[in-house]
Amino acid sequence: MASSVNNIAATFATVAISSSSSSSSTPATTPPSTPSSINPITFSHPITPQPISASWNPQTTLHRSQRSSLLRLYGPPGPKPFPQISTVHPSPIIRRSKTISVGDRLPNATLAYLDRNDNLVTINVSDLTRQKKVVLVAVPGAFVPVTGSKGYVTGFLQKAEEMKMKGVGVVACVSVNDVHVMKAWGERLGVGERMMMLSDGSGDFARAMGVSVDLGGTSEGFGIRSKRYSLVAVNGVVKSFLLERGDVDDILNLL
Repeated sequence: MASSVNNIAATFATVAISSSSSSSSTPATTPPSTPSSINPITFSHPITPQPISASWNPQTTLHRSQRSSLLRLYGPPGPKPFPQISTVHPSPIIRRSKTISVGDRLPNATLAYLDRNDNLVTINVSDLTRQKKVVLVAVPGAFVPVTGSKGYVTGFLQKAEEMKMKGVGVVACVSVNDVHVMKAWGERLGVGERMMMLSDGSGDFARAMGVSVDLGGTSEGFGIRSKRYSLVAVNGVVKSFLLERGDVDDILNLL
């Protein structure tokens, strides 16, 4: 029994010694090669370096034989480019440093009015005056006594048909008021179809004409308004212009 135990102990001792000796004789593991020792890959088709960005697609720089076959099914990788949004910029309105005069073309501002059903209608001055003779009357404000039913506009309204018999296609009144005020004023005057009541709500047309005036210091609270004038335009070109003077009879004599 004692001899058997000794034999087993001797056997384990021999295995341990041989294991330690074999492990000590094992050579050290060679460290992995650094990236600098890797030979660079040479492509048959040169690749042009591209800046890194969200819209760059490396597949577009590869030759057809090197591109992924899945492109035909799923399209190129990476984020989809943003669609280009085209912006339509309206033609700018020219602000005049001096007042418009005979021979000048009317600025192409946008005016507005309410039709009989209270629908908002906008119209460019170029469309209003194209291929026709137009008489345009401007006043500082609607319902103002000096320019209202007892004054300036009434004369043009009363002789609108006479002006049209002389070839006038449109007789229009414009003021720096909103469309609702202009329609209410037209109904008060009973303009009917004889005269268009046009709103230059923001005063762009008055400024482009060089006839804007700041009445903000008055107690009535007018703000930016238009000077009083009347003009005759043919196909958008001013033929006669009366600023702060004259009346409908003077315009009739100029037609």
